[in-house]
Amino acid sequence: FNKDTTMKKIIIVIGILLVAIAIPFRSWLVEPLSAQDAPITDVREGDVIFHTSQSSQSPLIQIGTRSHITHCGIIVMRDGEPYVLETLSTLVLTPLDEFIARGVGGKYWLKRSGRKNIKIEYDHLLGKSYDAAFSFDNDIYYCSELVYTIYKHQLGIELCKPKRIDDYLILCTDELPIIKSEMQRRGITKEQYAVAPVDIFESSHLKEVE
Repeated sequence: FNKDTTMKKIIIVIGILLVAIAIPFRSWLVEPLSAQDAPITDVREGDVIFHTSQSSQSPLIQIGTRSHITHCGIIVMRDGEPYVLETLSTLVLTPLDEFIARGVGGKYWLKRSGRKNIKIEYDHLLGKSYDAAFSFDNDIYYCSELVYTIYKHQLGIELCKPKRIDDYLILCTDELPIIKSEMQRRGITKEQYAVAPVDIFESSHLKEVE
């Protein structure tokens, strides 16, 4: 019995199930402005970049938040080159072009705050585990929590207000055994608070970079 293999199969099944569920609801998804697919010519530290992830949980996030935006990261400059500070299996720096290429269709959205000369402190974050439980204040992060936390604690800007998990549409399907099981496995409860990528995207503190 291989626990890792079993969980991967469960995640694949969830992904297939959610894609099937998502098809009738495509018209519900809100397209947040036109995504870009051209190379970025103007990028600054502190910019927030979004895309539609190709991960197995992306359909879940799309249904739950009614948005195509399912992943985000924050731009940092290293040796004069732009990287995306993001959460994968651990918290990593990804070259900007690799982040863009990994999104569906190579499309992305880029947003910027009005704050000038932002410098992000991130070395102490690298290597931290991905927070599959979507919990606050446990010193590990999921993608939008990372961006939210950096802006709030390093820049003094609260980009959005956290919502309860049961405020998201996905909980309409929370009685499906496979989803209920996955929530229990991850330790996710309806009462806990979270921030979604689209919550960050819709922040009044960020403006689109064209």
